Amino acid sequence: MNQRHLAVPPAPHLVRPVLRLQPIQARPGTPSVDPALLAQHLAGVAEVLPPIAVENPDHWGQVVRGLGPEIDGILPLSIPCYPTEVWNSHPQPLMDRGLPFIFWCLPTYDEPDFWRWSARDFLCSLGVEVHLVESRRQGLALLRGLALRRQFAGARLAVFGVQNFPWNATAAGSHLGRALGIQVDVHDLDPIRERAAAISDAQAQALWETRSGRYQQAGVAGPWLLTAVKTWIAISEVLEQTGALGFGVNCFGDLIPNGHREVPCLAQVLAREEGYVAACDGDFCCLASMALMTHLTGLTCTMSNLYPVSYVGALTDHFGDPLAPDPARFAPADWANLARLAHCGFVGVVSPEVADGPVKLRDWGGTYEIKRDGSGCGIDGDLPAGAITAVELKFDGTTLLAASGEVIETSHHAGMPHCETSALLRFRDLPAFVRAISREHPAIVYGDYSEDLRTVAPLLGLDLRLF
Repeated sequence: MNQRHLAVPPAPHLVRPVLRLQPIQARPGTPSVDPALLAQHLAGVAEVLPPIAVENPDHWGQVVRGLGPEIDGILPLSIPCYPTEVWNSHPQPLMDRGLPFIFWCLPTYDEPDFWRWSARDFLCSLGVEVHLVESRRQGLALLRGLALRRQFAGARLAVFGVQNFPWNATAAGSHLGRALGIQVDVHDLDPIRERAAAISDAQAQALWETRSGRYQQAGVAGPWLLTAVKTWIAISEVLEQTGALGFGVNCFGDLIPNGHREVPCLAQVLAREEGYVAACDGDFCCLASMALMTHLTGLTCTMSNLYPVSYVGALTDHFGDPLAPDPARFAPADWANLARLAHCGFVGVVSPEVADGPVKLRDWGGTYEIKRDGSGCGIDGDLPAGAITAVELKFDGTTLLAASGEVIETSHHAGMPHCETSALLRFRDLPAFVRAISREHPAIVYGDYSEDLRTVAPLLGLDLRLF
């Protein structure tokens, strides 16, 4: 699995914050968790400050209440088998300060500290946010979740175009603000087209020369390639001005019906190379899902339209073909858990690191209804076989759906210019997932992150439903 590719240093707001944790040792003695070892284990996720040893209850109160706003949490260092500690006898400072109180797991055994269960329940009953870490992986997910909570508070997403899909940010975007603190800004599309038209070929070519190494020109016309680069430059200026985490463009509800073909497929992958997230059709819920998974895992997400292969009528009407799996390889009785990913002629807007190699730049693939005409610049990339997690944040901003699955193969469809490639996926329980989804746009990341999401979702106030 390739790590996230960043062509340039990302802007600070595009980087998950590194937490600052203050260890506080309850009493003299050898703590059950070595703070130096803990600092090694948390490198890159959290900075572990030098421990403070408690001298007496007054000192404890002064230390906890005096922790500055730069501190994200307290790491209590206990003495093995001694649960008679100062945070039990004098919990008020923790209640006053309101910082997360994190009992780390025992590093030697990678298991929770048995003696802290009662302290957790006691302090939680008083309103203190307490976490009893179960394992190193679970603890790292916990810290990443706390960092996301900070990163998303006051964050922004940008969507371009008329809001005429169900993912209408003007009407429903505020749900994300109430739930996660993320604001969705709606921008007109015409100024982007006008700004892009004013960018010189030389400026676009200069940028492209620095970024072209991961792409193969495989049919895209030269002028359309430069138009695609100019589109990214125009969008990037808005992202820089607004400090957004990422963007989406309403192609099928605005751009394409008006006869324009400056599709932002290349803009999406170039954006991801600079640390942004990017999704098709201006789907702000999908953008939020991608932001969650990208910054949680450190991996690039992709997204596309998800079609259960059992929906023969919907597939036939949309593609002119049911895209049925080979019955000699996949028994029809098993098709209920199989699905296709496909969007605009190809699998979707697949970044090279997701494809595990260079992707091809083709003319935009069109759809069964809107014919391909050689214009635009689309992305044609295969998905390698492997485990995935598909995630959808619903419109309410608080319900998070996650389905474990796998990419089986990328299929190539002869004689279908509007669907040259699609990916065939298998899920554990696709029918239940589809009954719960709000849109056809899941965010896809390689790896099974179900357990990480069990830890992270409550930190963000999300109701997680696993499939």
